Amino acid sequence: MNFDLIVIGSGPGGYKAALTAAHLGAKVALVEKALPGGTCLNQGCIPKKTLLHLATLIEDVNNLQERGLAGRVQGDFHAAVAHKNAVVAGIRDNFAVWLKRLGVRVFTAEARLLGGQRVALRQADAGAHGAAHAGVPHTIQAARIILATGSAPRRLETCPTDGGCILNSRDFMLQLTQLPESVLCIGGGAIGVELAFLLHQFGSRVCIVEQRSRLLDRPRIPERASAMLERKFARIGIEVRKNATLSGYVATRDGVRANLSDGYSGTFEKILVAVGRQPGIDGLGLSEAGVAVSSEGFVQVSEYLETSAAGIYAVGDVKPGPMTANAALHDAKIAAANAITGNLVRANYHKVPVVIDSALEIAAVGLTEDLAAAAGFEADVALSSLGGSGKARAHHDYEGYTEVVHDAETGQLLGGCIVGPEAGERIHMLAAACHSERGMWFLRDLSYSHPSWCEELETAVDPYAAALARSEKTIFPPGIFAGQR
Repeated sequence: MNFDLIVIGSGPGGYKAALTAAHLGAKVALVEKALPGGTCLNQGCIPKKTLLHLATLIEDVNNLQERGLAGRVQGDFHAAVAHKNAVVAGIRDNFAVWLKRLGVRVFTAEARLLGGQRVALRQADAGAHGAAHAGVPHTIQAARIILATGSAPRRLETCPTDGGCILNSRDFMLQLTQLPESVLCIGGGAIGVELAFLLHQFGSRVCIVEQRSRLLDRPRIPERASAMLERKFARIGIEVRKNATLSGYVATRDGVRANLSDGYSGTFEKILVAVGRQPGIDGLGLSEAGVAVSSEGFVQVSEYLETSAAGIYAVGDVKPGPMTANAALHDAKIAAANAITGNLVRANYHKVPVVIDSALEIAAVGLTEDLAAAAGFEADVALSSLGGSGKARAHHDYEGYTEVVHDAETGQLLGGCIVGPEAGERIHMLAAACHSERGMWFLRDLSYSHPSWCEELETAVDPYAAALARSEKTIFPPGIFAGQR
């Protein structure tokens, strides 16, 4: 059976790649061995966002006591999990329908590369979700192939998960139905800070242990944002222990007794291992197909996302780069376009927003101040605190800020970070400005609703834009990504 494109994996990267190619007129096959939607739909973005929305509402309502609302709210974790499962099932049940409308052929099967642009299929059990196609062919073939097989929770050798007392994020989303009384979260990255806040809001006692000197210690998140999140955690009662690791543990009648390298010792009902993810490449037949893999297990790709085997591309977590759904969606559009129309578009992860949903919502795009300085810019930051925002005051939710990174010499817009309510939505406005020929002045050109969250972008850049306008410098430089495909 012949196709123009075969996509292996149906998470955000695979699903979006299949849709993009179909829109370009390609005949597409999508192969998925497990649940439709991959990690994002079944154990990642969608269930996490569903639960975190409830967690945030608990805080919002309780913060408005004696300000027009009466009666405290507490979470019902069991009911929240049931709601989460219903949301996921509703999307998953329509998954194949949406693809079929565009002519994408879906196979529930395990895929293995055979070389020569052929893919072997072995019938997989679709289980209760989505019907397996009867008579799955032994092989299918296409001129182009996209690998979108995602990732799995990274193992911590000193604390292997058992699905009982010691969990990873997959166990958390697929198996946990009762709220643990206490949880030690190993890892202060995105998964750690999000699930820690979620558990705390529903009533668990939570401690995060992070081996580095700050939470969210990644290049795209400014230290200012991490510090603000740490202060919020301290205020609401989430314990954070930095520069420490798990040195040992022992099972007890009450759960697990954990010992940390900083001398701390405590008993917790559960341990949540959140130390990152590892690419899912097992069983794909990469070596036989000539697809090179790094020592860390990532599929190696060019700037066009093509692997070492001509005509085979890779997207999302299976290749080097940010291991987020946002990055996978970015990859998918690039790889699908390159596969169908030729290698014309390059990946650029600075264009892709990073969003953290925790006790504070944090979103960033483009360059941070440190990255901009390292790239040779005369980096400067325009800051606006939510303390002066009319909408923030009206919502009684004014912990956060907006920062806009620009070149002090020219005023070129380079990126920025937003902390606070709806940061993940507001960041799109900043991303659009980074792509605009008007750059920083894009944020001044708009007429805003008042009061609104987005008007804080204009508040941040106003003094800097005004000073540049009064100078003799060129005052309308484009955003850093203007003109880039």
